[in-house]
Amino acid sequence: MESLESMMRSEIDVVTPKNLDEALSMLSKNQSGLRIVAGGSDVIVQLRDGVFKAERLLNVLSLKELRYVRKDGDRIHIGSLATYSDIAHSPLTRDYAWPLVEAARQIGAVQLQNTATLGGNLGNASPAADSLPPLYALDAMVVTRSESGKREIPIEKFFVGYRKLDLRPDELIEEVYIEGLGNRDTGCYLKLGLREANAISIVDIAVVLRGETESQSFSHARVALGAVAPTIRRARKCERELIAKPLTTEILKKAATLAADDASPIDDIRGSAQYRKEAVVSLVYEALYKAVYERKRAT
Repeated sequence: MESLESMMRSEIDVVTPKNLDEALSMLSKNQSGLRIVAGGSDVIVQLRDGVFKAERLLNVLSLKELRYVRKDGDRIHIGSLATYSDIAHSPLTRDYAWPLVEAARQIGAVQLQNTATLGGNLGNASPAADSLPPLYALDAMVVTRSESGKREIPIEKFFVGYRKLDLRPDELIEEVYIEGLGNRDTGCYLKLGLREANAISIVDIAVVLRGETESQSFSHARVALGAVAPTIRRARKCERELIAKPLTTEILKKAATLAADDASPIDDIRGSAQYRKEAVVSLVYEALYKAVYERKRAT
């Protein structure tokens, strides 16, 4: 992969701010033609392949203020420059956001996990991004920042279309936060790819069940489907089937079948639309079964 250093010697100008305030100032003064890059695992590949053009890159990788995983009350805050290795190894995410940990462990090889950042995955806005279904299922809030202040945006409103974000030209993604999973909650992430690792998802799904009210009965359910539509889809019929009733295997099967109704995939080189719909049913059932009957935090 082409490095930032080699790109600096090319026709693309790479500017590196010393701190967050300087980065925000640069974004404020250069609202056109300046694209943010961190680990570069998405942006540099897309530049190389001609997916888009950019004359200037804002290299934010050195902004240590944006690299953290921390707990504040019941909330888990993850800085936009936290890598997937950071997420996979943090005791906080393993204890309170383990579906996201399960996704982080499946994002490419270790080398990629060491460089790819959560903010970069969000900013790329791919419907096949592995981190997005767990963030949808965990009801994440995206925090953006500019010189004029911060905005907090529910993740479902942050993604407004295929590779389109509610992100202004003078903003960057500061962090994501979620309400941590508790002892009465459970969840799971599963991915189907052409290979076990290093592969773009054919389908990936995340389920989160909160507020167990009695044995295997929950008051809230969120099921998110990736790589089956222009943006991540919530399987709302499936979710309604899962609320406030004992979750027998028959209920899980019915809910999984309903999840396919919220998928509108396309045919591509990784799989047909019909194959994806069938995969949704199988993956959702497996994830629900694991969440309900094999509950465990990431280890």
